[in-house]
Amino acid sequence: MTILSTEIILTLIALILYYLYYRKFKFFTIVEKLEQHNIRNKLPRGKCPPSYPNGWYRLCRSGELKQGDVKEIKLCGRHIAYYRGTDKNVYAVAAYCPHMGANLGIGGQVKFRSCIECPFHGWAFDGKSGLCVNSDKLDPKIVQTYCYPDIEKVTKNQKGEYLQKISEGEVKIKTYLVKELKGIVYIWLHNKESKPWYDLVSEQSEHLTLRAESVNYVNCHIQEIPENGADMKHFDYIHYSAMDIIPSWILQLKWEMRTKNAKDSDFLEKMTHPTEKCRIYQKTLFDQYLVNKELIPYMNVLLLDGYVIFFNKYKFHAVWATGFQMGPATVALYVKSALFEVLFKQAIQPVEKFTQKVYHTVFTNGYLPYWLSAYLLHAELRQVIFDVKLWNAKIFSETLRYNMKTYADQALLNWRQWYSQFYEGSAEFEKNLDILEW
Repeated sequence: MTILSTEIILTLIALILYYLYYRKFKFFTIVEKLEQHNIRNKLPRGKCPPSYPNGWYRLCRSGELKQGDVKEIKLCGRHIAYYRGTDKNVYAVAAYCPHMGANLGIGGQVKFRSCIECPFHGWAFDGKSGLCVNSDKLDPKIVQTYCYPDIEKVTKNQKGEYLQKISEGEVKIKTYLVKELKGIVYIWLHNKESKPWYDLVSEQSEHLTLRAESVNYVNCHIQEIPENGADMKHFDYIHYSAMDIIPSWILQLKWEMRTKNAKDSDFLEKMTHPTEKCRIYQKTLFDQYLVNKELIPYMNVLLLDGYVIFFNKYKFHAVWATGFQMGPATVALYVKSALFEVLFKQAIQPVEKFTQKVYHTVFTNGYLPYWLSAYLLHAELRQVIFDVKLWNAKIFSETLRYNMKTYADQALLNWRQWYSQFYEGSAEFEKNLDILEW
């Protein structure tokens, strides 16, 4: 009887321990908190391009926005309210109600399936059209619009009125185009309100499982972060260390990299991997990404081979990676080894001019233990932290000196030429930004 009781107790303990392990590591997160009194984003950065380039940006993870949820975000100089309607679709609108200025994303509620209701006076706005509506029939509310002739001086008009009527009719708020792909919601932001030039790839990743995510705040210009994807030489100086506890003379990492714009005529010739097993895997990725003809001018591709070196002598090919930079703020990096496959999705959200919120979302093979996918996130984040220390303290280089005899510097120049296309209308947009800050 005592033996039976002991077996039951041990079984219960094992179940409890597994339950705690499962809860901790099934979806593992590392989230850095934003410093409220951070001064790094106020440091001089030199002359920089505009801070908010055009393109698709991550809005949220699908699992973070349940049906009926309403949230708000400051993104690329815009205050945006977003929500999931009872029709299960995600909508994003300008945050401030045109009635009395309340923030729809703070206290607002979903109404009429696709609408958001203002928490102040109950005005409802359709997420599809932006119209202010009266009912679930989406019939428009008719309102009168008044304004101050001169709000700063608060003077009267010729009729002796402080506020004058300027129009009557329907009222709209701005709506944003959003797309939900493979568990992540994206929003299109363009400073001249142009329609999307390209679509993001809905990759064939059903064999991979969402396992982990990290969130970091970085104080630099947005361009500094994706530029890492074209900077070959920095790997030799920043990313050679495998583990802090192991001296580099015992074990170190060595990276070999190539990068090219997908529209270059010699792209396949220069970017096809020389090793057959890598080439076969690479082809499955190219078949997904290169068929998107609209995306090709806005996509930069990098190839990365990772080696481990023991005692500065014995070199082994450990992993090979293929990364796709799509637009100014989205990267899909596929890492393959003999044992596993990992997809890292990097996304940048510009919070302020020199404050970037950086996400790394990890998808792995379902057969990997949960602790191993958590370790992979730690290993990747460790390399990111090396970069963050530099980004937080560097200036943006307006005048650059390149050694054009080297392929590494040629690639950096070509990358900056490529990235500059995303700034159309950005300078004018930033000059006209509302000075109101919450």
